[in-house]
Amino acid sequence: MPGIAPILLLLTLLWPLLGASQEASDGFLGEPDVDRIEALRTAEIAEVTKGKGGRSLAFKITLADGTRGYFKPKQTFSAAHWYSEVAAYYLDRELGIGRVPPTTGREFRWSELQQAAKGDARVSELRIAQDGTVKGAFIWWIPEPLKRVRMGRKWERWIRVQKSLPITPYQRPVDYRADLRGRPGLREATDPSRPIAQAPDTEERPAELSDLIVFDYLTQNVDRWGGDFTNVRSRGAGGPLICLDNGAGFWLGEQRLGLMEARLKALQRFRRTTIEAVRKLDIERFAGRLQSDPLAPVLNEKQLDGLAQRRRAVLEHVDAMVTRFGEGQVFAW
Repeated sequence: MPGIAPILLLLTLLWPLLGASQEASDGFLGEPDVDRIEALRTAEIAEVTKGKGGRSLAFKITLADGTRGYFKPKQTFSAAHWYSEVAAYYLDRELGIGRVPPTTGREFRWSELQQAAKGDARVSELRIAQDGTVKGAFIWWIPEPLKRVRMGRKWERWIRVQKSLPITPYQRPVDYRADLRGRPGLREATDPSRPIAQAPDTEERPAELSDLIVFDYLTQNVDRWGGDFTNVRSRGAGGPLICLDNGAGFWLGEQRLGLMEARLKALQRFRRTTIEAVRKLDIERFAGRLQSDPLAPVLNEKQLDGLAQRRRAVLEHVDAMVTRFGEGQVFAW
């Protein structure tokens, strides 16, 4: 994105004034962010335990004021990008979706976390600075149980005008590639034992899933649909869908990935307000918002340009769907 560096400098200086009213209205599922973000950024540690589940090493931290958060440190594991978690939060708020839990960059002393990680081989993957600190994404801990949204096979018809989709891209990359090659013994998508999807569990679910696919495409998050929908979760049974686990995005290399293109192309129905928000997305303003994070800069120019490319691709795809099927079919919500 040519010439963005001077603009970033200007926005860094002006953002406290330009973004003050916007930040005041931001929130997670309608709940204000301000106090939670302030605690995540400044409160002292009271207790640390090692995170459970997941491939990468992370820490569940209770702060002195009782706030709890999940710290995902900077590390060498390729699908654990702390900056992607942080950037996804700011993008979610810029779009007005409100589905990503409050998240901020934070730096802790490794000595505060070390005991909880004792004996874990993944410590060698952490990027601990020479001064003994470790940077990462600190994510507000949602107190309610997060439930997997189990949809069954062929759920994609909820988000499509055309019902047929012989091979679904909404699965693990390795399984999708295997199905494209004609996996021996399988005539349909991976895991044919899963029952066929019936009606959605909530009336809102198809629109939420459409929003999630658009959001994941913009953030380039490839790690959503594997492991029996582990990363497709709602806040309580039948609750709102959460955009959780956003660390496998904003890649430093290729900015348009084949699997993500397939996931976008398979999506044919959209929420009108979401697409309007994508149309209004100002990449430079978003870059300025990122500069407000304690660990800024969060993304580099290539990553910001990649986001701009993907924004254009979403809008071009939506326009093509409208031309093909009509607004009434495409803007279903």
